[in-house]
Amino acid sequence: MSHEIGQPTEPEVVGIRTWSKRRIALTALGIAGMLALNYAAYWVLTRPAVTDWLHSLVNVIYPGAFILAFVANVTVLIPIPYNGIMLAILGKAGLPWLAALLAAAGSVLGELSGYYAGRAGRQVLGKSKAVTWTTEQMSTPMRSFLFLMVFSAPPNPIFDMAGLAAGTLKIPLRIFLPAVFIGRSARFLLFAYVSIPGGL
Repeated sequence: MSHEIGQPTEPEVVGIRTWSKRRIALTALGIAGMLALNYAAYWVLTRPAVTDWLHSLVNVIYPGAFILAFVANVTVLIPIPYNGIMLAILGKAGLPWLAALLAAAGSVLGELSGYYAGRAGRQVLGKSKAVTWTTEQMSTPMRSFLFLMVFSAPPNPIFDMAGLAAGTLKIPLRIFLPAVFIGRSARFLLFAYVSIPGGL
């Protein structure tokens, strides 16, 4: 059977459809795995023994600030409340600015879970208005840096959506990591300032 030049043959069409189905199946499997891991992480982190351990991090201060921020930010779209514990840690620190920077570093590493989840594909995000708006804010490297920096500073559980979008859009880590670190540093330095009577 003849076919036009440039048009895929029937076997090629079948191959393309098969590849698309496999991609959809792998994406769906990835999303299901991400949700399952997040639910498992949330379940573990909310167990009484684990919450007691998180509160005990107040006693180790500097490592505690790093570990607490990492653990609390490693879940995606499932917020783990930890600001109260972090304020207590910063209030006990001899060098609160150092504890704040360590917390920022741990927080950034935790956010990589959302970033790499986003790398799995656009299907992770969907096509809601919020997703469309978020992706539009990261249309250029400079806008991406400023958006991630500003959006990561306030206590904002919706930032996970920005992390997913950054991964989906393949924003380079050289932009993602410093932008989020600066934003989180501003947050925790402010926490340190308000948690200590004499400030920093």
